[in-house]
Amino acid sequence: MARAVTPQEAAVVKWLLEHAPMGDVTAYRQRPPEDLRVVDGCDCGCFSLKFAPPRAGARMLADALAVYPDGQLTNLILWGRDGEVTWLELVDVDPRAPHRFPEMSDLRTWEEHGQAHP
Repeated sequence: MARAVTPQEAAVVKWLLEHAPMGDVTAYRQRPPEDLRVVDGCDCGCFSLKFAPPRAGARMLADALAVYPDGQLTNLILWGRDGEVTWLELVDVDPRAPHRFPEMSDLRTWEEHGQAHP
């Protein structure tokens, strides 16, 4: 399944690092998101993307929401280790909701959505 990241996927990663960082993510901004390679997805059918094989010690880099026009919510969590983005996790708030990858216009910080970060 290894493939280049799409422009939309790279834009979401960039947005997360710029608008929803969890601490200092300077080291993770050094490599352009456009250079990421998708190496795997998730078995559940969601649109989570793995950019590197799973390794222990990954930390949460960013956390935000996708708020779709139909009102459905997806939590977007960006993970990384040693200066490399390793995983973009998409968690649908309603597991029965249709799985989809967000558009840029769907992205919100927790605060923009009117909620404190969990």
